[in-house]
Amino acid sequence: MTYPTIIASPLAIGRRLARNARGAAMVEMALVLPIFLVLLMGILVYGQYFMLAHSVQQAANDGARAAITGLDAADRLAVATRAVDRSLAGVRGVSPATRSVAVSETTEAVTVAVTFTVPEGAFIRSSFVPSPGDVIRADATFELPAE
Repeated sequence: MTYPTIIASPLAIGRRLARNARGAAMVEMALVLPIFLVLLMGILVYGQYFMLAHSVQQAANDGARAAITGLDAADRLAVATRAVDRSLAGVRGVSPATRSVAVSETTEAVTVAVTFTVPEGAFIRSSFVPSPGDVIRADATFELPAE
C-alpha cells in the first residue's frame, strides 16, 4: 500500500501563513531583523571609532602640553612621546608599532601630531559595516609663552 505524498506548494504555504498571526510575525521579523542588526553593528563600530578618535585627540593634547617643557627638539619629542603613551595606556592595541608621534615647532608654537593605526583584530575593522577608516590622526598645538 502506498500513501499519497502531500507536497504543499510555496503559494499554499504563503496563503496559510498570511492568515496566521504567527506567520505574519515571522515574516515581519525576517524583514526587520537584518536592518536592525546592521543598525546595531553600525552603532557599535562608529561608537568605537569616535571613542578612539577622542582618545587620540586627547593624547595629542597631552603630548603638546608636555612638549613645551623640553629643552631642545629631541627632548621635546621624547617628552611628548612619553605623555602620549601615558594618555593612550588604557586603549587596547596601542604599541609603538601602531602609533606614531611627531613634533614640529616654530618660534611661537609646538605642534604634536599623533597617528594611530587600528590593529587587525579590532571590532572597528568589521567588514559587516563600513568603518570611517583604519588610521586615526590628531594634532594639537600649544603656543609657547612670550618672553
